Amino acid sequence: MIWSRLHRARRRPRMPHEDSGAALILAIGFVVMIGAISAGLAGLASSSVTNRGTLEAVRNRQYSADGVIEETITQVRAQAGSALAACQSAGGSRTGTLNNIAIRVEWQNACGVVRGSDDAVVAQRNVIFTACQDTGVPCAPNTVIIRAQVNFQQGTTGAVTATFVQSWSVNQ
Repeated sequence: MIWSRLHRARRRPRMPHEDSGAALILAIGFVVMIGAISAGLAGLASSSVTNRGTLEAVRNRQYSADGVIEETITQVRAQAGSALAACQSAGGSRTGTLNNIAIRVEWQNACGVVRGSDDAVVAQRNVIFTACQDTGVPCAPNTVIIRAQVNFQQGTTGAVTATFVQSWSVNQ
């Protein structure tokens, strides 16, 4: 009796199902997809680590140039004399160190005259500041970190009454 049941079960042929093997294909596809995502994330993480040092150096140069150029604006603002006398000088340069980075700041007077609201001619004391990393030579156009144009409004006594930043651009 046991033998007849086994024999009967063996005699029936199994019919192949149209979905047979689908689970294996899904499992392989899932493993390949997870592997591709992991490889992409590993590449992203490693490139971020290598770019961090470069970006940190650029950011530190920008912060140092920003600080030294602001110190220079304060010094140029404090220079005594009328706007006409200040506009007769060609400009100057100075170096400063901030965050162990030596920065050279050069400035040029870009003065002009305008008519005031009372139709009087008023001298405009504009100064263009350029900051670059100090190499002992004047700033070349391709080494400029920050360029700013500042207007110093002066009263009749020559004292600066207001300072206006007309433009401020970071190049690197």
